[in-house]
Amino acid sequence: MTTARSFPPSILGPLRAAASRYRGVLGRPGAPQFFLAAALARLGVAMTGLGLLFSIHHATGSFAAAGAATGSFALAEAVVGPQIARLTDRWGQTATVPVAVLVHISGVVVAITTAGHAPIGVTLAIVVVAGAAIPQPGALSAARWSRLLPEPEALRTAFSLEANVNDVVFLSGPILVTLMSSLLAPWAGSTTAGILVVAGCIALSLQHATTPIPRRRPERGTDTHRSTLLAPPFLAALGVNLGLGCFFGAVPLLVTAAATTEGRQPLIGLVLALSSAASIVAGALYGAMRSTPQPQIVQLIASVVLTLAVLVGAVWPTLLGLAIMLLVGGTAIAPLLASSSQIVQATVVPQELTQGFTWINSASAAGIAASAALTGWLVAQGGVEDAIPTLMALVLIAVVSAALPFRRRAATTV
Repeated sequence: MTTARSFPPSILGPLRAAASRYRGVLGRPGAPQFFLAAALARLGVAMTGLGLLFSIHHATGSFAAAGAATGSFALAEAVVGPQIARLTDRWGQTATVPVAVLVHISGVVVAITTAGHAPIGVTLAIVVVAGAAIPQPGALSAARWSRLLPEPEALRTAFSLEANVNDVVFLSGPILVTLMSSLLAPWAGSTTAGILVVAGCIALSLQHATTPIPRRRPERGTDTHRSTLLAPPFLAALGVNLGLGCFFGAVPLLVTAAATTEGRQPLIGLVLALSSAASIVAGALYGAMRSTPQPQIVQLIASVVLTLAVLVGAVWPTLLGLAIMLLVGGTAIAPLLASSSQIVQATVVPQELTQGFTWINSASAAGIAASAALTGWLVAQGGVEDAIPTLMALVLIAVVSAALPFRRRAATTV
């Protein structure tokens, strides 16, 4: 009986300690306000691409036009996003974010209302403007955490929280936009996404207490040609996120192809959700850890886990095998994202932080675009069995990149 009574506290103790750590970072002055505002905007961002696809397809009746529009949007976001972040670092979130939001939402509205009436080239050009100007609420929020929390342990918890939010919004966002566009109107998803982006980003930009201090002019005597964005640890983190993006880009196509072949299309959404569910759990555990593991070690271990997960899919290229791949691989996602943010914060100077966080997102987006295109072609040529080995080679980019800091360290000690 004594053992039975003492068992629940042994379980509840670590849970309470973990909850205490998350309450600790959210209890900092101004933290709940900017965290919730950024989360709201992130949900809108997660809904934007799919909402645009539904809207353009309804207006034009063409999947080709809709696909070209969403692809152009994503490419513009990946390429121009870091340049917008550079302006944000220089002039501050309060000055730049409202302008970017205005340009973005104007582009989305014009693209949707003119699609099917204007030439497709004009629609794509407007979509490119909208994608180039979309704010990066994750990077904006991470930059505020970096200013607010000087302790590495607290930062790890905050970045893990951000990774969990990322999983939640990109799990729920597509579901919400699909329901709205299907049940209400084809443009309802895009409208809701725009409202969330505007409301969240404006609320974020109005909070002056936690905003990073802008650096409008370089300090005298500093070398303006040297950038911490070229530091080896940061470049290694870029490679890790490039490999992670390759995983993200291939997975939906592989699961869809396997489910279609086996006649189990209704299970596609459930299988895809496994990686987000596993990532949420892993992220919560990583942020609740008592000690602060070295981020580079976390990246190497998590990259190896991701590769081993893809190996499961290569050996067992069925829907069940892919489900196991996503469940195992999902445990690496949040730790990779959180540790990447830790490396950016520790490596990049405050005047370039927003750029650093945005470049991490762009590296992942580049991996998604390249992997999706290549995987789609391989699936069409030979099915899932031919595509997964290539995915493993792409994911190995993350392992090699994560190992680079240790190789340099070993070389310097010889």
